Order: sequence, then structure tokens, then C-alpha cells
Amino acid sequence: MHLFTYGTLMFPEVWKRISIDRFPSQPAKLPGYAIYRVKDAVYPGIISADKESVVDGVLYDGIDEDTLFELDTYESNFYERIPVLAYTADGLQVECQAYIVPNSRHEMLSNEPWDADQFREQELEKYLHG
Repeated sequence: MHLFTYGTLMFPEVWKRISIDRFPSQPAKLPGYAIYRVKDAVYPGIISADKESVVDGVLYDGIDEDTLFELDTYESNFYERIPVLAYTADGLQVECQAYIVPNSRHEMLSNEPWDADQFREQELEKYLHG
């Protein structure tokens, strides 16, 4: 199975922290979604948005059922894992799964877009050890 990730799971350090093996990965984009910081948190959530909106992320390949169980546990019931269509850097469309924030939890997102570079520079170390 393919998994599109856009937040903390884009970082190999987080996979290592939650004791999950590495999988083949590549940069990808998810059109029709927008990414926002979760209120009072350093991690993001994505929600359905207009077709011009795009979320940058990482596409993992070969995710097995055991790993998927671990990832579902890590992501908790805050997110809903659904099928989506992501695009690789070379334009290949890939059917995959992604963790989105369901409509019932949209109010838990801030209006602040989440920035992966800012997270890496300012929050990742604290997140890994917190």
C-alpha cells in the first residue's frame, strides 16, 4: 500500500522514534487539500479544500498491515485514514491513503498554515524528545 504523509511522518526521525522500519519514499503532492497547524500543537492536519490547493508531502511505498496498524495508533482517532490520489514529482498519479482531519474536528485546526521547514528547524528535536 502507498501512504501519503504531510506532517511529522515526513521525517525519518519520527519513524525511528515510533520504531517503524524505513520504506521506499519520494516527494509527492496532494491536490485539493490544505494544511493547517492543529490548535495548541506543533503538528498539522489536512482538510479538503479547493482544487487549486496543494499539500506537499512524502509518498511511502510498500506499507504492510503491521506497519499500518502502528501508524494508525500513532495518528490516533483524531485523524481519519482515507483513499486519495497523490502525484509524484514526475507527474505519476498514485492511489494511496492519507490521514485527514474529518469534518467533525475542523474546529481543532488553527488558521495558520503548517510549515515543514519551520517544524524541522524549531520543533522537531523537542517533538522527538517530548
